[in-house]
Amino acid sequence: MMKIRRAVVMGSGVMGAQIAAVLAAAGVRVHVLDLASNEPPKSLPKELQKDPRLPKILEKNFRSARSILAIEGLKYLRPSPLFSPSHLQNIIPGNFDDDMSVLADADWVIEAVIEKLDIKKDLHKRMAAVVRPGVPVTTNTSGISLVSICEGLPEHYQAAFFGTHFFNPPRYMRLLEVIAHPGTDRNLMDALSKWIDHRLGKGLVEALDTVNFIANRIGVFANQVTLKHMADLNLNIETVDAITGKLMGRPSSATFRTMDVVGLDTFVHVANNTYDKAPDDPFREVFKSPQWVLDLIKDGKLGQKTADTGCFKKSADAAGKRVILAYRPDTKTYEPQVVAPIAWIDEASKIADLGQRFAFIFKQTDPAATFIWRIMRDVWSYSALLLDSIAAGDPRRVDEAIRWGFNWEMGPFELWQNLGIDAITERMKKEGAKLPAWLKPGKTFYTDAKPARTPTFLAHSKVVLDSKSASLRDLGDGVACFEFHTKMNALDSVLMETLRNSIAAVSKNFDALVIGNDADNFSAGANLKEIVGLIQKGEFNTIDTFIREFQGTLQMLKFAPFPSVSCPRGLVLGGGCETALHATLRVAGGETYAGLVEAGVGLIPAGGGTKELALRAYDYASMAERGDPMQFLQRAFLLIGMAKVSTSGHDACEMGLLPHASTLITLSKDHQISQAKHEALNMVRRGYIPAQPRAAVTVVGDPGIQTFRLMLYNMVEGRMISPHDALIATKMATVLCGGEVDAGSVISEQDFLDIERRVFVELCREKKTQERIEHMLKTGSALRN
Repeated sequence: MMKIRRAVVMGSGVMGAQIAAVLAAAGVRVHVLDLASNEPPKSLPKELQKDPRLPKILEKNFRSARSILAIEGLKYLRPSPLFSPSHLQNIIPGNFDDDMSVLADADWVIEAVIEKLDIKKDLHKRMAAVVRPGVPVTTNTSGISLVSICEGLPEHYQAAFFGTHFFNPPRYMRLLEVIAHPGTDRNLMDALSKWIDHRLGKGLVEALDTVNFIANRIGVFANQVTLKHMADLNLNIETVDAITGKLMGRPSSATFRTMDVVGLDTFVHVANNTYDKAPDDPFREVFKSPQWVLDLIKDGKLGQKTADTGCFKKSADAAGKRVILAYRPDTKTYEPQVVAPIAWIDEASKIADLGQRFAFIFKQTDPAATFIWRIMRDVWSYSALLLDSIAAGDPRRVDEAIRWGFNWEMGPFELWQNLGIDAITERMKKEGAKLPAWLKPGKTFYTDAKPARTPTFLAHSKVVLDSKSASLRDLGDGVACFEFHTKMNALDSVLMETLRNSIAAVSKNFDALVIGNDADNFSAGANLKEIVGLIQKGEFNTIDTFIREFQGTLQMLKFAPFPSVSCPRGLVLGGGCETALHATLRVAGGETYAGLVEAGVGLIPAGGGTKELALRAYDYASMAERGDPMQFLQRAFLLIGMAKVSTSGHDACEMGLLPHASTLITLSKDHQISQAKHEALNMVRRGYIPAQPRAAVTVVGDPGIQTFRLMLYNMVEGRMISPHDALIATKMATVLCGGEVDAGSVISEQDFLDIERRVFVELCREKKTQERIEHMLKTGSALRN
């Protein structure tokens, strides 16, 4: 594996600074250089004016003001480009005049300056004089020819030069297009690609050196052709967005909200790039943007970055309530939204399978269905016509680029084959659609030997134990994997029983256990409907038994004779978080949104989550002479009481939820389970010694509970929380403090669990808790909370 320890990003614009943030999260020390300034800035952006340190820093280092401001600005961007604010210390500002020498020590140099060929060529000429031979130098251009950028540069520099096109925002967008030119050293490009795959977790797609590469070429075409057919069918902006979002397997921001977020000027720039630089494009005229879009840009109405005024406009009605108005191109005004009625849309939205949903839509004959058909017809036509020239004839490159770069549920070729290539092609031909000569009857884009999606590491494994809620798989080398597969990977009684059976099977036939899955979310928590059903029947003894079994299962996991590694990623909430906490080790994804959120539904974590945070607090206090556990218990109290959810895997550790010492972070979703297997085997090789239940923990007891009560009383009096919130928090404090016992009493780990369970059942009996749970289930807000 190539080693990337130092990197330099040339350019501190929106993309440059955010690429640096991703590299810093992977442990790389990054220098960010930009144009030198001759004096300190006369004013600061509003959000940066809050930092009293900044004026002095800028006064001392004014020549690097551009990169300093860009790096500091990362803290205020939303969604946050930083996995953790602590990563800023790994990003060092500089400028092109004074700091070019840092390129000589770099293991990777990324150019991310403005999209102007002359500027890029001049900068690369300067870079070539400093960068060591054999060090990859890449450009983040979104569509300028690589040949033209590196023309005339030394041969060794050209060999190390290729494209790495990150998508915006780099932290969240999985796609990274890799582009070679004829002189690129393929071995070097492949080595860096492997590092990017493993360490940054990007979905790599190799594109040819053509205008706008793959994703922007197809994705922006889809946007432009949407504008064309919108005008042809006389649809308004809000109706188009109601159609082109989730209904079509695309992001909920659909067409015009996406344009507003990205910026109308950015979309038009990319479209113009194709129009200007691809004179032979089969749909060239489509890339001419409508006049009304050009007028909005001319008027400075670019979307989110211009006071939220673009295709939509945030405003307020007569009562002061926020409303979002839609632009009317014919009158050049913003008006209240009026979505055209679509008779079949509710029925279509209920069809979970995207292919079946499109098949249903294509049977309809109204303007909305016609609109969808025409968009897809032209996208299929365009993708097929360009397949050889932009993707070397490989449909998977196009599908992955569109799925990862534009967040479509299915790429164009995958969807086409799902619906039946011949049937769709026949309808296209009848309407005179342009199609390539190679598209013959019986053609397939994918086969069993070459599927549309690369099988995952987990998919290659054999199932050894199965139920409707979970499976145990054999990963090889003596390691098994327990996989959830309920809706949102919610925990239910069947899943818990399967986990118990799996622990027994691993004890007998394996050396270690991984807990993870291929879904976007590790687990959204316990299935609340099961609890509600028992509450409604008044079966509180059954609830007690259910919680006892849940606790017992996770204790079995914690004290099993083999090591276990959990793989939290995505939503890791409630019982899902408790499951992750009871493993020996965690390999957490960078995008981990974890929290013990039960307080949001009027309960407390009772699968051992409260107990785990309490034990950790007492452990921390014991490390100091006469250490006071209360300051650590207060941290746990706030984490649980405020139902805090982490913003990343790094944040989950820093906020005190996941234990630092036994949690590793990976940015790669594809390699998370294989890395967990590796860590499990390491523990086996070292000679794993199982943990033992804690027999004696000295607790703060009732005086600690009273301290929390006083704080809660003041919060209720100050109307900061409700009396019911205070009740929940008091019950939680009871667990953390070890129950209503004298200070200095000694209790066991099992005692903590018994208090947890007792308190949970007591809260289930509370009418306010029952009302809160039922309301959240009715409104679908349980997950959001």
